[in-house]
Amino acid sequence: MVFMLHDFEEIITVENWSQKTNYLVKNTNNKLKLLIWKFWNINSHSFAKRDVFIFLATSSIVFLKVQFIDNNWKAVLFISFLCFVLFHNLVHIIQTIILKTYTPGLYSAVFLVTPYSVYLLNRLI
Repeated sequence: MVFMLHDFEEIITVENWSQKTNYLVKNTNNKLKLLIWKFWNINSHSFAKRDVFIFLATSSIVFLKVQFIDNNWKAVLFISFLCFVLFHNLVHIIQTIILKTYTPGLYSAVFLVTPYSVYLLNRLI
């Protein structure tokens, strides 16, 4: 649920963000900046369709962990997912540093998802 709140921030902000930040890459030779901007240059509807798969994968992993709470391989799967989420949040921070501007999902990644993921990792380990 916390990760989906993060996805909602991305869905809500992505379209407006790409229109407002077009100036960052308009006349740039920086391929990394251009790559980051192209990833985010998408309408909200298309971005939401991509997120359906993330939601299904996330929900499946959490469901399996809850149903088989003492099963070791499902614990490893869940911990791997949390590590992926933390890496994903790090990517948000790196993108923001490279572009020198907010990127969609940054606030919820830093202030909501990362603290909760670290808390869950500590509880599981």
